[in-house]
Amino acid sequence: MDMNLKQKTDLMWKCLAVAIFSTCTITACSNDGNESPPTLSYMTATDSALTTAQQVSAERYVKNGIYLMKKSQATAVERAADDTAAPASFSTTNTQIAGVDEADRIEYNGDYLFVADLPVWTADHGEVKKVHILARQNDYSLTEAATISLQDNLNVAGMYLYEDTLGVVSHSFQYYAMADILVDSSPWQQPENDTYIDIYGVADPANPSSVSNIRIDGGLINSRRIDNHLFIATQFVPNLEDLPHAGTSNRSLVDLYNAIQAKDSSELVPKITINGQTSDLYQLTDCLLPQRATKQNGHTQMVSVVKINLDNPMDYSSLCMLTEAHGLFASADHLYLHASSEEKTVVHKVALGNEIRYQATASVVGTLGRQSSAQFRLAERDGKLLAVTTVGAWSQDPEHMLHILEQQGSELVEIATLPNESQPAPIGKPGEAIYAVRFFEDRAFIVTFEQIDPLYVIDLTDLYAPMVAGELEIPGFSSYLHPMENGLLLGVGQQVRNDAIPVSGSTPLETPIEEGMKVSLFDVLDPANPVVLGEFVWPQAYTPVEYDHRSLSVLKTESGYQFALPSQTWGFDDSGYWFTHNALQTLEVNEADRTLSLIDSITPTTEDDYYIGSYEDRSVLHNGHIYYLRGNLVYHALWQPDAVVDGPY
Repeated sequence: MDMNLKQKTDLMWKCLAVAIFSTCTITACSNDGNESPPTLSYMTATDSALTTAQQVSAERYVKNGIYLMKKSQATAVERAADDTAAPASFSTTNTQIAGVDEADRIEYNGDYLFVADLPVWTADHGEVKKVHILARQNDYSLTEAATISLQDNLNVAGMYLYEDTLGVVSHSFQYYAMADILVDSSPWQQPENDTYIDIYGVADPANPSSVSNIRIDGGLINSRRIDNHLFIATQFVPNLEDLPHAGTSNRSLVDLYNAIQAKDSSELVPKITINGQTSDLYQLTDCLLPQRATKQNGHTQMVSVVKINLDNPMDYSSLCMLTEAHGLFASADHLYLHASSEEKTVVHKVALGNEIRYQATASVVGTLGRQSSAQFRLAERDGKLLAVTTVGAWSQDPEHMLHILEQQGSELVEIATLPNESQPAPIGKPGEAIYAVRFFEDRAFIVTFEQIDPLYVIDLTDLYAPMVAGELEIPGFSSYLHPMENGLLLGVGQQVRNDAIPVSGSTPLETPIEEGMKVSLFDVLDPANPVVLGEFVWPQAYTPVEYDHRSLSVLKTESGYQFALPSQTWGFDDSGYWFTHNALQTLEVNEADRTLSLIDSITPTTEDDYYIGSYEDRSVLHNGHIYYLRGNLVYHALWQPDAVVDGPY
């Protein structure tokens, strides 16, 4: 009797999990052929250092990986049938590290706003995607200067504005049947999963010109910009055609293996296309692979790091690593590509000088948590890598650790951890998960939460002997931390209902209920005694800053800091109808008085019903003026209480 779709899908997933994510040896089981297929094993996120001198060539390593991929597919089908920015007159993208720009949907140069519109469906043109350019007038009102049409089959990851150059980074995507969807860490690349960089000249923003169109084979991991250089990290899997059907018999597997081995190496590497001219991104012989890899191993992922000169996009260089990467952290000097699986995290260090060069590999116990916040769990201090990981993240008793690693040859060696013998106290109370991490100067701030929010201050003055300097317990939790000068720290997260918090030492009667969005100001000048200086709570509300730091706008002023963050409130009105209300909350920190003040709540003059959530809302602060991007519409207001809102533009 045929299995139903659910049974087939369940079996497919189970088989994929066994065949792909373990490194066990794969052997043939049938005896219906005269030859036996090769005995190979798939190498996942190995902690081995990478090299070009090894027991197996890169070509054979990749071809072995393709064979294992095809074999496991056939089997599955068969079975299933840190730093603050310098003071400026206007705010820019809120980044983790000063000088390391991150892609965003809004850019501003003081005179022009560049906005990557969220896609809108129209009956006449289908899905429309564009960048619209708005010119600031003397009274700070806006007029449309120009629009740039984007390919409608691409998903915009963000933009970079460097002097007179605008770079738009996009990636392709498709929809798939549920049974065809594979998890992020699988070795398959979805069809047409490529990365695009469109570069425009905007010296005259009213007349933008196309400078270069670049396509790189491979899915986008992430990107960064440092000065005039754009760094793109992608992950590519070869898609060989004209291969024999991957059956489960010995004969079919031998035929498949031989057909793959006969392929030319040029078919295995990703291509780069610049203004219609296509070439290999690199030679397979230049790729780095694990030192421990043998002829019995295989791997399919090719992680590419591509450096593009924004002043001359034809000037690019690339690095190939036959490994896995799920995310990245970038300092001004290095790129750290990381992948987590089976309670460990592997990190590969790449130098970002004149030549992008692989340097070393680390393996630490624990994982980095959610991909959206994983970058904040990594930092670089004095050439050393700092990482906060968690063992048993989904268990009832997770264990959190700080690792400090130093490069020694091609390895990043752990020189200190926390907890340790002299500092045995755990980071977090029993059962608490990590909600936020932020490194700043010689401190690390970690927020854990289950019933109450402990803020831990870790002293990193001596990187060989880190220590917990102090902690503070308050209701609720912070999901994002923003350090400031003079020992001030802003926390953005959720308040927890007081009656759900247990008495110290007792068992809670219910799970704490998130009551609403909360912004807190902490004084951490004395790390041994952190205190709350002030806080504001918006009931039944959230802010996208809780999971996307780019949603927060920050401007350093003479007296302190200005902050703006979008929010969404929900509930039932007096008539019993459900409603949502979107706004931009503006707050101010006075450095001298060490106070947090709520300035205003800016509400759009018209609600965009097409775009309900606040997930991609942004703002820009400029000389006492505010631009609020709500959906695809921009509003203007003054930095003052009860400000009049102009727009939309």
